[in-house]
Amino acid sequence: MDEQQLSDNAYAVQMNPETCTSFDMEKMHFVEGDTDSAYWAVSGSSEAGYLQQFDYVIKDKQFYDDNAKYFFPTIEGNLMDEKKILGLAIENEGTEMIALAPKNYYIKVGEKEKIKLKGISQSTNHITKQNIIDNINSGTITKAVNMRLGQKNYIMSKIATEKNGITGIHTKAIVLRDQSCCPYILGLKASDYSFDSVID
Repeated sequence: MDEQQLSDNAYAVQMNPETCTSFDMEKMHFVEGDTDSAYWAVSGSSEAGYLQQFDYVIKDKQFYDDNAKYFFPTIEGNLMDEKKILGLAIENEGTEMIALAPKNYYIKVGEKEKIKLKGISQSTNHITKQNIIDNINSGTITKAVNMRLGQKNYIMSKIATEKNGITGIHTKAIVLRDQSCCPYILGLKASDYSFDSVID
């Protein structure tokens, strides 16, 4: 970890990827993220269940034990500890995740399914995992209707706004069967790409 003092009580801290080797990155795959979150697929132990966090991908246990307290919450249920600057908090752990774009994903947490679609009301629209799969496989656009109250000339009205709930996103790559990523091009699906398997 590199740090630089900016003032009496402020430091700039940066993780150096060449020296930060605590996790086995062969067992971790970045799924999606935005400015304040990241979702990772972690290949740990199949016998430990899905609530194992990073326990089975730690390479340097001593380094991890010495430094995890600076990033991960250490006090159960303490919001200030969970939201510390440069801190990491595990929001969800599940067995399956499909991400179309940041803040647009499906995740299976235990026996429950969680679907997050930015700007779409989940209470008035029935969007399922199958809708997301259909969009990936065949480009199917799923419409959604958001209801809101609006006032004009002292008259309150219920306003319905139709949106594309699930649609192709230009900022996301298409992930092929071998986990390689190809650029999203309007009209092309994963089945339109071909690849040759390389055996080492």
